[in-house]
Amino acid sequence: MRGSFLLVGLGIVAIVGCSSTNNTRGTTDGGTSGVDGGTCASPITPTDDSYCASCTPAAGAQQCSSAMTVDACCVWVAAPTTTLQRGTNLVYFGGTDPNAVDTSCLATPPTAGASQMVTVKGYVKLFSSGNDSAGVLVQAYQANTDGSLGAAVGTSYTTVMDDSMDPPQMPLVTFLKNCPEGGCKFRSYTLTNIPTETPLVFKTSDSMNAGTWSDLYDYNIYISDSEVTAGVYDYDASCLASSDIGVVAAAAGLTPDPTKGLLAGEVHDCGNVRLSGATVNTDQPHEGQIWYFTSDEADPLPDQSATSSSVLSLFGGFNLPVGTPIHLSAVGEWQGSTVLLGTDTIQAFPGAVSVLTFHGRRPYQQ
Repeated sequence: MRGSFLLVGLGIVAIVGCSSTNNTRGTTDGGTSGVDGGTCASPITPTDDSYCASCTPAAGAQQCSSAMTVDACCVWVAAPTTTLQRGTNLVYFGGTDPNAVDTSCLATPPTAGASQMVTVKGYVKLFSSGNDSAGVLVQAYQANTDGSLGAAVGTSYTTVMDDSMDPPQMPLVTFLKNCPEGGCKFRSYTLTNIPTETPLVFKTSDSMNAGTWSDLYDYNIYISDSEVTAGVYDYDASCLASSDIGVVAAAAGLTPDPTKGLLAGEVHDCGNVRLSGATVNTDQPHEGQIWYFTSDEADPLPDQSATSSSVLSLFGGFNLPVGTPIHLSAVGEWQGSTVLLGTDTIQAFPGAVSVLTFHGRRPYQQ
């Protein structure tokens, strides 16, 4: 099953010096000789970023500093300090060989097929809290290039607490710390008439507006024709209990602003396996820095000592501006070079969580 298993939070980033790597975009992207005592005159440029070499920094975008020295598609990111590795021994999105990082889609994106309408089936996964993912409304939207929601696509679905109507994943999930004895119920769902080869956003929310589930916008969902079997695409949607935001905020020592948005995500390689050692940032300001999380899949929390992603690849940010494009980029160290692991654009929504899982370079990123 494909899908995002996510978390919200912020992280500590490494304080590193600037590289002498040549970069012709330094003066236009904020890397001027007057910034940070001149240390950003020649920032690091990741490999395989030619498709975004002509990007223009957004208004109000964060600039280069001694902590953020990689110019990743007009997003300043901390330089990675450890070699990328695949996450192993995981329930979701794990590999078997930590050194078999798949970079096949970074230099050349996959070829897009012809869009067709398909059925999406899967389970609605709980992040941490909650016993049963009943009462979750699942909807799909086209994603506009500025990160805003486009037209709604296909049908919507509301999960119910009835095993005959929405059979849970079997055997019941037991690895999460907060699951009751016997296991949690990840309810099944189905969406029809969903277009392939189209950037999509899946939204999950509280179907009864009872405050049980937070609004969650899952970006960078792209259904390739090659991943469809007999007209069906398998995808596990994610939902987030409202109480989880408070737990993570307390661990990070921050207070969510209900007028701003929250960020969560993961960094995967081209084979959809989680990566450790990746660094991430946004071009728009967030409170504090980007948080990375522990490697405890049963109960992940912000790790105040982390300077890059763990084997779970989870990252997050607090209190981002709403109603404006937010560009994100992820980079890593691989075979002696700083590589661009992905870049995309989202938007934040008041009191909601916007999720972005990097999957390398997409077919529309030429």
